[in-house]
Amino acid sequence: MVQLSEIDEGSAEGEYGPAIYLKGFKGEPVSKTPDGCATVFEVLKNSVSKFPSRNAIGTREVIKVHQIEDKGKKFEKIELANSFTWLSYEEYGARILGLARGIIVTTSIPAKARMVIYAETQRDWMVAALAGFSMSLEVVTIYATLGEEGALFGINQTKAQVVVADHKLLKVLSKIAPECVHLKQVITIGECDPKMKEVLEGCGKTVLTFDEVVAIGQGAEAASIEERPPQPEDIAVVMYTSGTTGPPKGVLLTHGNIAAGCAGFHHCATTSGLSAETVFLAYLPLAHIMEMVAEVSIIMLGASMGYGSPHTLTETGVKLKRPESDGDCKVLSPTFMVFAPAVMDKVYKGVTKKVSEAGGVSQWAFNTALDYGMANYDAGGVGVNPLLNLAFSSVQATLGGKIALAVTGSAPLSPEIQKFMQTVLKAPVRQGYGLTENCACATIGTLEDNAVKSVGPPQACAILRIADWPEGLYRNSDKDNPEIGMRRGEVLIGGPTVSQGYLVDPESPDPDIIKKNEEDWVTIQGARYFRTGDIGQITPAGNLMIIDRKKDLWKGPQGEYVALSKVEASVKLSPFVDVPLVYGKTGGEYHIALICVIDGEIRKLGETKGIEGSVADLCKKEEIIADVSASCRQMCLDTKLHEFEIPRKYALIPTIDGVPAWTPENDLLTAAMKLKRPMIQRAHAAEIDALYA
Repeated sequence: MVQLSEIDEGSAEGEYGPAIYLKGFKGEPVSKTPDGCATVFEVLKNSVSKFPSRNAIGTREVIKVHQIEDKGKKFEKIELANSFTWLSYEEYGARILGLARGIIVTTSIPAKARMVIYAETQRDWMVAALAGFSMSLEVVTIYATLGEEGALFGINQTKAQVVVADHKLLKVLSKIAPECVHLKQVITIGECDPKMKEVLEGCGKTVLTFDEVVAIGQGAEAASIEERPPQPEDIAVVMYTSGTTGPPKGVLLTHGNIAAGCAGFHHCATTSGLSAETVFLAYLPLAHIMEMVAEVSIIMLGASMGYGSPHTLTETGVKLKRPESDGDCKVLSPTFMVFAPAVMDKVYKGVTKKVSEAGGVSQWAFNTALDYGMANYDAGGVGVNPLLNLAFSSVQATLGGKIALAVTGSAPLSPEIQKFMQTVLKAPVRQGYGLTENCACATIGTLEDNAVKSVGPPQACAILRIADWPEGLYRNSDKDNPEIGMRRGEVLIGGPTVSQGYLVDPESPDPDIIKKNEEDWVTIQGARYFRTGDIGQITPAGNLMIIDRKKDLWKGPQGEYVALSKVEASVKLSPFVDVPLVYGKTGGEYHIALICVIDGEIRKLGETKGIEGSVADLCKKEEIIADVSASCRQMCLDTKLHEFEIPRKYALIPTIDGVPAWTPENDLLTAAMKLKRPMIQRAHAAEIDALYA
């Protein structure tokens, strides 16, 4: 296990605990890769030079898209080649340079202008980003799942002149194009539908396919165009985080931020067995910083990266045409993968269901091997012996049979699934932690440490501090409390990966964003830190554990954010509700609501159902809880909340002798009648535990 000797502590200051570094990096977190690269452009050029003939980027050819009809519904199934076609690093670099030069020829776009990428993860997403970096353009990322409103907001706020768009998203783009006043050119990944092209050109936009722009950039006219190398302090990415109570925020990340993230990754890689021989399967959204830093880091190593899709990863992929096509994992046989916990959850449920259905000797053999594996995990080991491992061979084959390391991030991974997946894959499964605001690079579990509920020690590129949060009763002094024995408080992240803040439109400044730029970053002893809003504790083994959330946001199992106050505003519309509190347990599969009820309405409901008793008695009756829950759910639907935002379970909190259960007098509300969340959660721990039982 990692011991306290593996982290260094600097000096504390006031409410802030000591600076915490990975051993050997005290005061000097890494900011450049081992080859001295301080920008993403330098990372690319270095690898193209060092590994020209090595396989760089692999893709699967789409043979045919089938339209399947079943019970009156149509489904899309994709038939893919059962092999990957590769570009060498030299060929990859040539394609990137071709696109970069082609963009300059066709747009004359100046340095530091912005280019949007609005597409699903695929080879040419990263080609477009690296081409932009090569010409000192600022790349704006917009989730492919965003509709018209979100895409329009990102394109207009950044005043982007070029949009690289997946051909499947041109329908959305064509609808908003008349309002995109700064947009000059649309580059389509894939063929552009003639009708969509006509609409876009009718709005004054130039429309070219990706390959057309590459061809122009590789022609004689573009041969004299030189790359425009960016500086470490130049903005590389404006990355939009998902909005919850308002428009999304654009995080400003420099080339130096991302290069430092890659440097931190390299330190982890060298201690985890990753190298130029690694094979990485890329499939998570590239509009998410975790995937972007992972892919740039793979390029830094000179490793091989094959592109897949969440819909075709395995044989059970919802869009995979079977039996003609195998899953991406089986075809590529990756040695390293990054997972969202939700993906591991699906693998876990699929495997356990299949084992249960098989029954008999197969089920007995699997469960016996699993028991041994779990015991070995607890003893610090990985997997089981070769004979017992035969019980897991089919699971390992589903993911290609060669996984040597799996890392998860974006949401908590349950201890049960971490132990299960490490056992059946016979490979370390480790959790990492970070945010867009620090390039997703804060902590990661070490190879030799099987700790669960832990996101590991600081990375080599990060500094941590734990800030006191007296309101929530979390303090650094908890370390000296024998019942706790750990520093506890808000997690602050410092180091060279910390972003420059959120984008503010100078022509239409958002006062809320200006305020967040002032409040969410803090300088301590000359170093700049981002306030995460997450509550963490440093374990005796030197690991960070995330145990609570300071802000009223909860992150669900799919990585989705739920604005608790927003949901409370909807729930409060129910005639039965006086004051609600919506709560999401860290690592929980769903969120719940505690409802301070209105006495009179509960009594009326009891009378209509013929149920007698006090309000306290009525609040325990299943029929009453069901009706109040249904009413709250309907209010959520009426106010257009998404399904993932609606609480799954409810507990009814009665008045106490006619007095509301939560008041300023009993310290559960502020003087301004705002919820004191930690206090309420402690006061109703039994009810919360019952809802999660």
